[in-house]
Amino acid sequence: MSDLDREWKPKCRPQSTMAQAFSSALDSAFSLDSDVNHLSQTVDQKKQQMLIQSRELEVLQQRIREAEERLKRQSTAGLPQVSRGGQEQTAVPTSESSYDNSHHPEQKETES
Repeated sequence: MSDLDREWKPKCRPQSTMAQAFSSALDSAFSLDSDVNHLSQTVDQKKQQMLIQSRELEVLQQRIREAEERLKRQSTAGLPQVSRGGQEQTAVPTSESSYDNSHHPEQKETES
């Protein structure tokens, strides 16, 4: 035989019917396939469950952030603020065009 014949090895060896039957008998005797399949299904289910729970968590976190922003806006817009003199004043947004001196009679007298 030549050197080429000795070095040649088949890439995929065909299995005989007897080898396939023996492999199947071993798998069924030790329940290898069912255990592996069961574990694989369990892992897939847990991954799917984790994905769903992660999405739910993201939605809940977004809702919490939105609620915190609304609460922050409401608290800065309508809460009484304490001035330096210790008197309570409510924070009411006013624009200069709608400002009326009738709320402060002492300023009205000094302007006349």
